[in-house]
Amino acid sequence: MTTRIRMTVLATNAEGSPDLYLTSVEATDLQYSEGQHFDMALARAEDEGYRAPMIAFDQNDAAADVLCHAAAFMEGETDEV
Repeated sequence: MTTRIRMTVLATNAEGSPDLYLTSVEATDLQYSEGQHFDMALARAEDEGYRAPMIAFDQNDAAADVLCHAAAFMEGETDEV
């Protein structure tokens, strides 16, 4: 049985700019515990033309919690860092 995991990959896009690639992967509990879901997300990003440096994180990682705050900060909705 697999679970759908929401993933974000911070990568360089085709224009050479930093970008976020959003995807979901299906992984078994074993694949998840071994971190294979990160490899799946990185491979998908690469297939879509994204390049290194790349780092992937999932919906349960601390980086995911910071995304909403980062968006508000970048949009000028908050000055709290």
